[in-house]
Amino acid sequence: MWFKRHKSYDRFAILAAAEKARAKGKVRKAIAEYRKVLEVDPSDYETHGKLAPLLAERTQLAGAWKSFVAAGEGYTRDMHEDKALSIYMQAARYLPHQLEVWKSIARLQVGRGRPPDAVKALLDGSRHFRRRNHRPEAIRLLRLACEIEPWHFEATYALARLLLKAGEKREAQWHLEGLAERAKGRNRRRACATLFRMSPSFVGAWRWVRAAIAAREIPFPRRSSWLSPAIRQHRRGQAARKICLVMALMGIIVVGISVGVDVGPQTYYVLLVGSGLTAVGLASLLFF
Repeated sequence: MWFKRHKSYDRFAILAAAEKARAKGKVRKAIAEYRKVLEVDPSDYETHGKLAPLLAERTQLAGAWKSFVAAGEGYTRDMHEDKALSIYMQAARYLPHQLEVWKSIARLQVGRGRPPDAVKALLDGSRHFRRRNHRPEAIRLLRLACEIEPWHFEATYALARLLLKAGEKREAQWHLEGLAERAKGRNRRRACATLFRMSPSFVGAWRWVRAAIAAREIPFPRRSSWLSPAIRQHRRGQAARKICLVMALMGIIVVGISVGVDVGPQTYYVLLVGSGLTAVGLASLLFF
């Protein structure tokens, strides 16, 4: 009778063989060797961390995600947050459409006392869910970012824009109104501009123009280097400047009405008049 001799289990030899195969580019053999170790010890999170990217490269995404999670949770249990974060960052490169990977990165960053990095990760993750059928996932990530850092401009502004696309106009307007009150400079101008596009009005247009002037983003400078020193030193009163701003504001409103409302065959002429008023009003600021 022939007796079959079973090979003894040597973890270090198997891992060495797996690393050798991996170095030579033999991914399939390396995966097989790592799985031998996991058959004996399924909770070996270090081996899971080595196996996960190989499975992802072979497009075995479900198995890769399970190994990434096992590795990340194992390092977290052993208080190795940096290694756990590295595992999830690696998972984000291979599985950017996995919602939980971005949440895990944010959770670890908050645990390390780095809320700004957590918000940045959630913003990066939301950009992978901008398609219409993935829009709810992007909104969930941005809501989480706003919970970590309330009124963070980029997160709140991106959330408002997605809510607007999703038809949640009231909530989007609430977020934009809050940003318009809290933000300064260019960010305030962006919030006011989006509010005006949502619901064009005289008050909204005036707030948009004021925010643009405060941010110094009016396309025509108040002082020009090509004007003579005598003209640059000549200043007019506040009344003349207000007249120019009102003229530009009227032009913006006329343009908005001509774009949003069908006025028949005169649309071209109305648009031309509005553009002319805006250009004249803003250009007049050169002299005041």
